[in-house]
Amino acid sequence: MKRLVSMVAVLVALLGLGSPALAQSKVKIAVLDLKEQGVDKALAQSATSLLAAELQKLDVFKIISRDDIRNMLQFEKDKQSMGCEADSACLAEIGGALGVEYTVNGSLAKIGDGYVLTLALSNTKSASVENRTTENIARQDQIVASVAKNARILVSKILKGREGFLVLTVAEEGALVKVDGTARGSTPIKGRLPLAWGPHLLEVEKTGFVTYTEDISIPAKQALAKSIALVPSNDFIERYEGSAKKMRVGAWITTGLAVAGIATAVAFNQMSSTTENQFLSDRSAYSSGTIPANTTADKLLSDMKDLSNKGSSQVFIARLGLGIGAAAIALTTYFWVAGDDPHKYENYRDVAPSPDAPAAAPASSPAPAAKPRAALEPAPRGFSMTAGAAPTPGGAAVVLAGHF
Repeated sequence: MKRLVSMVAVLVALLGLGSPALAQSKVKIAVLDLKEQGVDKALAQSATSLLAAELQKLDVFKIISRDDIRNMLQFEKDKQSMGCEADSACLAEIGGALGVEYTVNGSLAKIGDGYVLTLALSNTKSASVENRTTENIARQDQIVASVAKNARILVSKILKGREGFLVLTVAEEGALVKVDGTARGSTPIKGRLPLAWGPHLLEVEKTGFVTYTEDISIPAKQALAKSIALVPSNDFIERYEGSAKKMRVGAWITTGLAVAGIATAVAFNQMSSTTENQFLSDRSAYSSGTIPANTTADKLLSDMKDLSNKGSSQVFIARLGLGIGAAAIALTTYFWVAGDDPHKYENYRDVAPSPDAPAAAPASSPAPAAKPRAALEPAPRGFSMTAGAAPTPGGAAVVLAGHF
């Protein structure tokens, strides 16, 4: 045993596995060869390599395999001669010499027409087995999937105490967020999503948008912040712009009505004030008997009646304009607040489709996309409105003219 551990210690010094320069946040695990029981040695070694590769894919472990050792020492021969196959104390000494926190060992056995995979995770500090997995495998072609599944199960206890968090910001509301194929909620996602340390597949999808996918790696006991802008499809852009531009045209029209209504109210209110002053002046002259020389009392009385009717009409129009303006202000507020910016996705319209998505090409061809755009865009810019007053017998009428 001492000879074996000494040889490993020499190897560690040569490879620099225990040097501070290589100290990382990753957990170091030594993957020992699976013991073959009734199976070909090559099959057991292939399963061992697959086991190390699966643990390596988690991106949270620093894997030291027998391939690292076998290149410099005949480690297998020494291991067998010392009887160090399943002895926890022996594995702990080897793990300590390698500078690892855990060792993984096990066996692949042939039983009848099937196989049995056994794995064990040992803690080098406590010299104890922390987790075991055993699975019966019906066929040889199922060994690959079995090793991959049991590798994750075996180290699940290590990962459990080292969770991290995902802080996700998505520009679109109502998008479905999936992590490793499991739905985790709809945007906006408030707070932090707790996730196991290591790699995950992040998916964000919403009807009308290209599904966003990314391989992310969650740091141990830390938060990963991601900000995502979904790319809309061309069909979605067409529908969105059509609706948004109608709302925007409505906003401009009601804004014009509000301005015209308020302007009419102010103008006719001023006119009614002038009419009222003239009426008061004539009434004062009629009451005091100081009738101008160029008129008569009957003519002055008739003028007062005309001024009274004119003033009433002007007041009515002023109030009508004020009512129209107030209603238009309410409508224009709704259109501006509830309506979306019709140019929000403008930059995405001319984005060329990816070569591997030929089905999307017809939807983004220049010809069909240009026609609706040309038909819709001038509407907000071409809208105009005029307002004025026209004299009528006994009063005046408000004239509104619009063009878009």
